[in-house]
Amino acid sequence: MSDSKMNSLNRVLTTLSHKEPDRVPLFLLVTMHGAKELGLTIKEYFSSAENVAEGQIRMRKKFRHDCLYSFFYAPVEIEAWNGEVIYVDNGPPNSGEPFIKSFDDIRNMTSPDVTKTPCLQKVLTATN
Repeated sequence: MSDSKMNSLNRVLTTLSHKEPDRVPLFLLVTMHGAKELGLTIKEYFSSAENVAEGQIRMRKKFRHDCLYSFFYAPVEIEAWNGEVIYVDNGPPNSGEPFIKSFDDIRNMTSPDVTKTPCLQKVLTATN
């Protein structure tokens, strides 16, 4: 291992270059864990990009891992298509009842505009 201390970006890029970093990069892909760290419910946590970004930063500081993970929750895309998202206190958000009932439903759908869809905007804001 290298004697010099690297930051996360250098550590990952060094590894991807097939060179030896100061330590093996560690990616903890924490999603909901920031909610507990901030004292928020899962629904409150995912209600704002700032909450998720702060949760990611705190988890990275706490566990000293090398990745900020901008994934929110699996049904965020369902939400973008006006589908139901079910929040529970002790687990990840889940999709509600399927909103596509027939092939005609698919033909009549209009793709969400990422620039105007609040749930997708939160993800993009947290990523920036």
